[in-house]
Amino acid sequence: MGRVPDDRSTVRVATATRTLAGPPLLASRLTPAVLPEPVVLRPRLARLLDDGVARPVTLVRAPAGWGKTTLLASWRRAAVEADPDAPAPAWVSVEVGDDTDRLWSYLVAALRSVADPGADPAAAPAPDRAPRPDELEVLAAALAARERPVVLVLDDLHRVTEPAALAGLEFLLRHTEQRLRLVVAGRSGLPLAVHRLRLAGELTEIGPDELAFTGDEIVDLLTAHGVAVPAAAVRRLRQRTEGWAAALRFAALALRSQPDPERWISQLGADQPEIAGYLREEVLAGLEPGNRELLRRAAVADTVCAGLADALTGDADAEGRLGGLAEDAGLLHSDGGHPAWYRCHPLLTDLLYRELARLPAEDLRDLHLRAAGWYAGNGRPEAALRHALAGGDWLGATDLFVTRWPELVPYDRFAGAGAAPAAPPPEAVERDPELALACAAQRALDGDADAAGRHLRLAAGYAGALPEPRRARFGRLVAAVELALARLAGDPDAVRAAAA
Repeated sequence: MGRVPDDRSTVRVATATRTLAGPPLLASRLTPAVLPEPVVLRPRLARLLDDGVARPVTLVRAPAGWGKTTLLASWRRAAVEADPDAPAPAWVSVEVGDDTDRLWSYLVAALRSVADPGADPAAAPAPDRAPRPDELEVLAAALAARERPVVLVLDDLHRVTEPAALAGLEFLLRHTEQRLRLVVAGRSGLPLAVHRLRLAGELTEIGPDELAFTGDEIVDLLTAHGVAVPAAAVRRLRQRTEGWAAALRFAALALRSQPDPERWISQLGADQPEIAGYLREEVLAGLEPGNRELLRRAAVADTVCAGLADALTGDADAEGRLGGLAEDAGLLHSDGGHPAWYRCHPLLTDLLYRELARLPAEDLRDLHLRAAGWYAGNGRPEAALRHALAGGDWLGATDLFVTRWPELVPYDRFAGAGAAPAAPPPEAVERDPELALACAAQRALDGDADAAGRHLRLAAGYAGALPEPRRARFGRLVAAVELALARLAGDPDAVRAAAA
């Protein structure tokens, strides 16, 4: 990929790299990549960055594809265009394998590129290693003496694996009279004292919620790609992508050649090869194996808490993993409750569930039964019934319905869930018609009156084989389900008849 066209800051970078001793440095790592065309300006985010650099550290943290680098590059370009004579924010692109010495070679070059004209070269540490304490003090004094603060952008800082690599920068932040401002972009596990900075009021944070495209920004992006769709389609696109920049850019490119853009948007999911590939290669591949396995197994449920995750994975550290995936990696969204329940991005959930469907049948059954057991023991009988049916535990589903039917027959709540579990085989219903009643209740909970009615009629067809004590109970259960279906249909006469 190319780089930003030459400007005065680029000349300063070239000069800085030429005058350094030690191993050769790549000028391309000291300037941002060329912005992807067409560029969609997002003034609200630029304002957040402008306000953020009034504090020592601005942290732009989000998973892959949320537009972190594009945002910082466009913001830097705007700064250059607004004041060509002023030094642009210094820039370092961190790469995999950067140890402390290599990283500092680039940090020194970046700081040298924005040095005041005529600055004493002795104020810069040696270029081929991390600075000694005395060199850091000299550099801190030089920065503190500057008239205007130096802004240093560190892109992809999550690639730093040696926490000591940034110890020198933290020293500079403390001892430069606030003349050094860091703007840091990365994914997870950033080697910064985030909590200390936050408590001290020295941190500005920009995360997925801020980076997510608004409806108006989505319209701007589509328009820039020559795509026009109705407002309802824009809302649907935002709902499916939750404003994720990478998915929106893929969508904008694809929509240019779609004969029916609205239909394409309505079917948008992780079956799109570009989206699936990006999620696998840029999001999942970089996760620690335990976190990747947790996400994969947790996809059997719409949302997950620590207890459920523990039941699904057998990992006693599930709570810590969930918190890390939400706080550090930004891959999960928490409802903020106690206990907290977490959900994935819809497209990632779609991909993970598709991968679950390719598991051996026994493995998938085991996950559903683990979920059913946990839900049943934790006051969630509706979810327990769904997973028992999905796992083919016909006896368990029947027992759950018979013993907890007042909680399972919906009278005024219809969840409107997604795809229903597969129906049990006819021989299972023939052996126990109450299983069909359990299926009817489950479909009524989902708001599917037609499917619930079919299961109810199927149950009635086999009821004659029940022994007398169970037949009386069966009649009461049928009446309860009929009443629920009458309410679902909004038929007051049927409600009165079922309640009689």
